[in-house]
Amino acid sequence: MPGPSPRLKSPARHLLAAAPGGSGATADPTRSAGVTVITAASALRALPLALATAAQNVLGLAFTIVFARWLGPTGYGSLAVLVSAFIVLSVPGSALQVEVARRLGASVARAPGDREVRAVVTSAWRWLRGLALLLVATSILGALAREPLATLIAIDEPWAAAILPATASSWALLCVTRGVWQALGRYGTVATSIVADSTLRIALAAPLVAGGFGVAGAFGGSALAFAIVTAVLCLALRREVPPVRGLAAGDHSQPAASGQLRLRDLIVETRVPLAALTLLLGMQEIHVIVAKHVAATRTAAGYAAAAVAAKSIIWVAMGLAMFVVPESARRVARQRDPRGALVAGLAVLVVPVLVMTTIFALSGKDLLALAFGAKLATASSALLPLGLAMSALAVTYVVTQYLLALERRRFVLTLAGGLTAEVAAAVPLAVRPIQLALGLLAVFASVAAVVLAVAAVSGPRDRIGTRSPR
Repeated sequence: MPGPSPRLKSPARHLLAAAPGGSGATADPTRSAGVTVITAASALRALPLALATAAQNVLGLAFTIVFARWLGPTGYGSLAVLVSAFIVLSVPGSALQVEVARRLGASVARAPGDREVRAVVTSAWRWLRGLALLLVATSILGALAREPLATLIAIDEPWAAAILPATASSWALLCVTRGVWQALGRYGTVATSIVADSTLRIALAAPLVAGGFGVAGAFGGSALAFAIVTAVLCLALRREVPPVRGLAAGDHSQPAASGQLRLRDLIVETRVPLAALTLLLGMQEIHVIVAKHVAATRTAAGYAAAAVAAKSIIWVAMGLAMFVVPESARRVARQRDPRGALVAGLAVLVVPVLVMTTIFALSGKDLLALAFGAKLATASSALLPLGLAMSALAVTYVVTQYLLALERRRFVLTLAGGLTAEVAAAVPLAVRPIQLALGLLAVFASVAAVVLAVAAVSGPRDRIGTRSPR
């Protein structure tokens, strides 16, 4: 069997030497103290992901502004429907990313050398090949079923609807590829890919729309961006971590490859992350839907604008979660207390929360008027409590990912209870935005308190790979 390729940049040695508790690391003076002391280096490793997802939010807003004006009300209405449908269909891909980062992060942590790390990544190539085949299949099915799809989502552009299944599949492929890079601790690479796909989305859609492809071109830019970034990440992965030749599917002879699954089994393993992320998405969006049904049209529109501004903090939480999952899994695999990774993520989150809520408190109305126009600044009084509510939800998002990394399950009931309470509170309170915002703050703060309490007692005795009904 050939030795490590000279092109390999020693990801195992990098991770084992640099990560807490790895071989070659100095003794951790906090090991007996419970929760690991957070160093500035830990926070700095998470920072690129937080900045990248914040930039993704800004670029997403730019996409909305550019194509809303370019396509006009009717065209952008169809594009908005497609984007909303994609958000729903993207949840399985995001759940796969959590599971891949968790599972491979633990396997990499147990790997004693480069060859074992390569064995872990070699196993992941099976998932990538399977998802690539799924992308081809959904592209064909989308084209064949374009008319029924367009009717189902109520748009007049069949070829735009045809792109939807392929876009969801290409997103899943990108998510799994990013999950592998997360497991290797290459957070800068993941962060760069996030900014790249958001930028390419606009850069590719613009010439397609200019070329006469309309809504299909605007939406198709996303699928192309996902595919291009995935291809670049895969090429870089093959160059830096060459596959182990002769490692057959299901070969568990390599220590680091133990516990790898076939794609269909991996998909089954994502059921808890899928449930958790679906509930979080519901908590993030359902109050706006309720307000649209209950409140007057102008009131609901103003509230929706305030909600969009307040939800910007959620994007930062999404980025930090990409750090928390593999870092927590790595610490548990090494029989270390994983809570330090959670505290590092939450420590970074505090800064944008303070900045955001200060801006909302001092100049919320001006901000809404600048971003959405004076007519949509009618709910400015609700902006600060909405910002606080979304900050609590952002904390819940990061803690949820931590608990998923530890294979906790029962906390999902807390999220389900939170979504139920949100709907129950929103229906009578949605007539007045300030009341609805305060109600959300009470619900989201309560949910955050519960999951934080669960996280506080989770860690030292947990072992990844040991399933329990906890």
